[in-house]
Formats: sequence, C-alpha cells, structure tokens
Amino acid sequence: MKRAALLISVATGLLMGCATLTSPLRSKQEDRFKAGMQALSHGDYVAARSELAWVAEHYANGTLGQRALLILAAIEMDPRNPLRRSDVGADLVGSFLRLPERDSWVDPVAQTLYLQGLEMGAAEERAERAERDAERALPKLPGPTVSARIKAIEQDRDRLAKRVTALEAQLADKERELERIRKTIKP
Repeated sequence: MKRAALLISVATGLLMGCATLTSPLRSKQEDRFKAGMQALSHGDYVAARSELAWVAEHYANGTLGQRALLILAAIEMDPRNPLRRSDVGADLVGSFLRLPERDSWVDPVAQTLYLQGLEMGAAEERAERAERDAERALPKLPGPTVSARIKAIEQDRDRLAKRVTALEAQLADKERELERIRKTIKP
C-alpha cells in the first residue's frame, strides 16, 4: 500500500514538474511573439525582428513559430523598414513555403510575398539556389525583375540621350549652313 501511494506521488510530481516546465516556455513563446508584434506596431523593426526571430527559431514547427517566420519575411521586405533586405525576406518566405505542415490558406499570401521579394531585387542566384534546393516547387517570377527592367531602361535612356545630342549637333550644323546660304542669296 505504501508503494502504491509512493508511486502515485512520484508520478504526480513528475507530471506537475513537466507541466511546470512547459508552461513557462509556452508563456515565454507567446510573450516574445506579443512583444515582437507590439514593437512592430510601433515601427521598431529591430526589436520586432529580434523577438520574432527567437520565436521562429525555437518553435519553427508550431503555429506561432510559423507565423513569426512569415512576419519576419514581411518585416524584411517592408518599404517602411530602413534596414530592409528583400533577398532575406524572399529567403524567409521560401523557408516558410518549404515547411511540411502549415495552414494552406496562407500559401497564396506567402507565394505573393515571395514573388514580390524576387521582383524587388532579391539576388537572382539566391533564388535559383533556393529553387534547386527546395523539396517543394516555389512559384516562378513570370518576367524580368524590377532591377533588371530598371537597368535596361537606364541603358535605353543613356542611348537616347546620346542620340538627342547627336541630332541637336546636326540641327545646329544645318541651321548654320542655312544661315550661310541666306547671307549668300541676299544682295
């Protein structure tokens, strides 16, 4: 009888101990997520990144960790963030899209965020490497990136500026020639 009572008290103690250990960790996870979201709402991207990165790193397979990962990607791509890094944001969304178990309703948003990161200048070789390494197929950008289009437009502008300068020089030569002819014709 004493053994049964002793076994029950040991089992109860172990169960209470496990509950005591997981409860602070869970509250710490939730507290850090809330702190990160609050920092983000105040525009403190550094603090938000720090808090949410901790949650994403330590609870990557949990719902809160997945949310933190997706929010981190958004922080990295947010145009209001003075330290934004679109390529890092695209990599983070790519990591989210590779997670085996996630809510499927988030996929369209995550895919769009990923494509926006690629379009806004994420390193093309990093995107290619991520696609090669991905177990899941990531969406492909349907055209050139914004940075490639900007570079092409700048080259066209420079070419057209040189053409305009040459045409203006030709026009000036023609006007001088016309003026010389007018002077020759006048008595």
